[in-house]
Amino acid sequence: MGVNMLDVKQVNAEVVLWELWALRTASVKELSQRTGLSFATVASILSGFVETGEVVLGGRLSGTGGRPSQAYVFNAEFAHILALSAQVRNGTHLIRSSVGTLYGETIATNEKSFDQIELISFETMVDAALQAHPKIKVAAFALPGVVRAGRVLVNDYPALEGIDFPGHFRERYGLLGVAGNDVNAALAGYAVNSEPAPVVAALYFPRQFNPGAAVMVDGKIVEGALGYAGEVSLLPIDVDWKRIDYYRPQEIGPALARLVAVFCAIVNPSRVVLYGDFFTEETRRAVTQNIPSSGVNRIFPELVYDRDLDRDIIAGLFSQAIAAYKQHHRTK
Repeated sequence: MGVNMLDVKQVNAEVVLWELWALRTASVKELSQRTGLSFATVASILSGFVETGEVVLGGRLSGTGGRPSQAYVFNAEFAHILALSAQVRNGTHLIRSSVGTLYGETIATNEKSFDQIELISFETMVDAALQAHPKIKVAAFALPGVVRAGRVLVNDYPALEGIDFPGHFRERYGLLGVAGNDVNAALAGYAVNSEPAPVVAALYFPRQFNPGAAVMVDGKIVEGALGYAGEVSLLPIDVDWKRIDYYRPQEIGPALARLVAVFCAIVNPSRVVLYGDFFTEETRRAVTQNIPSSGVNRIFPELVYDRDLDRDIIAGLFSQAIAAYKQHHRTK
């Protein structure tokens, strides 16, 4: 079987482009050394990307005795990415959207409340984002429930169940789409800006709905065979999470300690990130005081309280959107 030279050229072009993305700015010589491609090949590839606008010319880079070389800069504004998450805050149903560059740097945010969250709610947010930022190419969605391969199986908002989010927004807007569970997205975002750990778990308590959970092992989110990993409501620990008083430490403390202990026994995390708007010093003490006295206390993890859920979800969605953009770029 012969070698398809067009495929080879495409692979080489992708190697150069994403190496430049990693470096942000580089010379032909530097990219040639890092990719193993010839100087002439790299120069030709960069010239092509300058023509498309994906790479722009920078200033001159000082050498070590020779003439300064031309700098090439990855154009992070060539395309934009959109992150959208649905959540409840203080009893209000919200969708938050953020527009970012191909480096995940936020350039605009928007937030709107709805009586209930439906598909048209997301369309409203996408319409507004596209009108202001027509270079959006990828939309990533964080949804409170079970999502498998982009399709919503179970959701806190029943009107979303059964919807193929990537398929719908590709057909309606021509956008690449990524959709997943909101706590999975938050944990992915937490990992972007935190010290790596072999096993990390996250728990989110929206109060109005059942808690959600996520587990990351060696940098990868564990979704389970059918996407149900992290469905706290399925755990037989005899806690009614919709009725419990989150503002009574003596009531919520033991429940939280018991829930964390379940994750200790199953995945033995080194860290558990707790998202919620009710964590006071008294609540934290109540959790600590209720750590089981059995063998699980020796493996009880570090607890990280009061993380910024919005920030972590957006960071996680941006990361997923950039990965989807790269993958599409390689195959288009």
